[in-house]
Amino acid sequence: MEKTAKTKKTYRNFARSEKAIIRAYVELMEKKGSGRISVTDIVNVADLNRSTFYAHFKSAEDVREKIHTDIITEITGILEAGDFTNSLSNPRPVLRRILDFIKSDETLYKRLLRTGGAMKFMKQLEGIVIERFLSDEIILPQIKARDDFEMTLRLVMGGFISVLQDWAEDNIKVPLERVIEIMEGFIRDSAEAYRKRT
Repeated sequence: MEKTAKTKKTYRNFARSEKAIIRAYVELMEKKGSGRISVTDIVNVADLNRSTFYAHFKSAEDVREKIHTDIITEITGILEAGDFTNSLSNPRPVLRRILDFIKSDETLYKRLLRTGGAMKFMKQLEGIVIERFLSDEIILPQIKARDDFEMTLRLVMGGFISVLQDWAEDNIKVPLERVIEIMEGFIRDSAEAYRKRT
């Protein structure tokens, strides 16, 4: 029993130090840009020693890749876990899951979205969400001019991504909940319009 408690404590410490490294990296990305961050910078901000850093990562670039990979993996998992078979008629659950994810650590994601490395992440997010909407098994088969609809969906999602970046930079006054409502209307109305085309 004592060994299990010690193992759990070691795991918690490991997870805590990894999270501190990631937070330090994101903070430094905002201040310095991702290309100029060193391991020394990270350990100083995280208040950890270099051996702790190297127990988790090989380089500062590995931290950046882990951040992006973890976020994309988590968002993909969240979207795959939901039943979104009718997502074009009711896009709110898909958009809401993304919003809830961002709000779960708003400070971290605002920092991440304000950095130069955010574009890769945002393009991946856009692709995942578009893929989710294009897997709608009820509405999509009824849509005529599917290529035109997909282009419209990409325009709408590109706008959503742009609004997320504006939100992260505190350039918009509209709460993200309202943005979700607006996006929901655009997606639903676009799908309906393309269903009616002959």
